[in-house]
Amino acid sequence: MDDDELIPPNKCPVCGSDPRTHPGLRFKINTKCYHRICEGCVDRNFSSGKAECPVGGCHVSLWKREWRTQTFEDLKIEREVEIRKKVTKILDRQEEEFESKRYYDDFLELREEMIMNLVLRMDVAATNRRLKDYAIANGLKVDANETTEAGSKPLKKKDVDPTVADPSGLIKGLKKKIMPVVVAPYDPFMGMPRNRDYYEVKDSYVARARGKPAEAMVAAGYDFGQYMDECLLRAFAGLGVFIQDEMAAKDNAAVPVPGTGEVKGEDDVF
Repeated sequence: MDDDELIPPNKCPVCGSDPRTHPGLRFKINTKCYHRICEGCVDRNFSSGKAECPVGGCHVSLWKREWRTQTFEDLKIEREVEIRKKVTKILDRQEEEFESKRYYDDFLELREEMIMNLVLRMDVAATNRRLKDYAIANGLKVDANETTEAGSKPLKKKDVDPTVADPSGLIKGLKKKIMPVVVAPYDPFMGMPRNRDYYEVKDSYVARARGKPAEAMVAAGYDFGQYMDECLLRAFAGLGVFIQDEMAAKDNAAVPVPGTGEVKGEDDVF
């Protein structure tokens, strides 16, 4: 019989308080040693930081946040449920991840075996070491205070093949991981240069005039040839606008020849 079974369920093992003498008394438990003490003892012993469990003979170091309200009346059930939650969170595999139903059944049997080892306190250190190695190898978060065997060296995630489903080798029959194809990020510029070098001051620039090959243009102003072409275009752009109209008007105009009375441009029928 455990020492916890000798303590009345409604009495604090530290201060001896019970609901008859302290109405409204509330109890809390922790998920490491599973001792049950009153809320006042939790505040007195753990308000200043990490401390050992105040129950006699227990030397487990705890934080105040690790004490919580009891869910089940039987502490054994409370402990088993908590262990099942912890192991299932680490060994969280679905049936579709395995190559066959037989491998999945073997995985369920392995998980149940590890749970019962922790519940019945058999090979606790070895079981915790296997869980920790599996969690580290698969990139899961682990408790740094978890008990492991002396001299054990956990695996490192960077030392394993990323295509292996379980680098620790604990679970058998998992399908091999298919690495996704690396897709280049979308480029809206379609490979065009994105550096805005036209804002930078240079010795010369390239002038791309319409209909002409690219020529160098000095940074101080226009190129002389381009400036001359622009000046000629502005000076003579409108000269040829009315030439055709003036020629047509000149052909149709009747100009008399002085002294003869004849009109220039008319044919003499005689």
